[in-house]
Amino acid sequence: MGRRSRADGEATRERILDVALPLFAERGYAGASIRTIAKAAEVNVATLAYHFEDKDGLYVTVCQRLHEDLANDFPDVQLGANPRETVHGIIAQAWSFIRAHRLHIQLLMRNVLDEGQHRDAILDTWSEPLIGRALTIIRVLRPDRSDVENRLFVLTLMHTMARIVVESPRQHARMLGVAEADAEAHTVSWLQGLACRELGLVRAFGGELRRVRVVRGFLRCPLRGIG
Repeated sequence: MGRRSRADGEATRERILDVALPLFAERGYAGASIRTIAKAAEVNVATLAYHFEDKDGLYVTVCQRLHEDLANDFPDVQLGANPRETVHGIIAQAWSFIRAHRLHIQLLMRNVLDEGQHRDAILDTWSEPLIGRALTIIRVLRPDRSDVENRLFVLTLMHTMARIVVESPRQHARMLGVAEADAEAHTVSWLQGLACRELGLVRAFGGELRRVRVVRGFLRCPLRGIG
């Protein structure tokens, strides 16, 4: 009986989290009342408070889920013999992750726009771990840049992906001027190219991979015959 009670309690907790995410994402923290969430989860307010104490506890737990998935889906990455392929793989994986967590991304963006009170918690549990993982790779490829510059690069990629993924696929395709079925491939390819250019991983004539060194904001190309 005890095992069944624990299983029922866990199922109830998961159901509350499942309905809370879209409500927070669509209405924001202030707009999603605890009673509305409880009603959608088919529980009373007391049951919700038993599992999460209060609205703050529920909101932080919803955000924490993203952090847990992030830790599981993005293990430590080694550059290997072909850094360009590694970067392409990371961008493709990041895009797939963000697409699969579209509502979480919408929730985070809503929190920023609403100047929500949980910005520090979100920064600590989501943004900072992701930035830290990215910096370990970027510092190897771009030791010439400061951490501020590297962080700005990571934030640019994060915010670009987030902005695109919260848009409907149909609308995004129209903005690109391509068929909806082709929009994702175009987007990922462009993001991969952007990352490689920013990290100095470009292909010279003939397809050979060459590193590009940036000097005072200008590209210095190591190709033969070019200074």
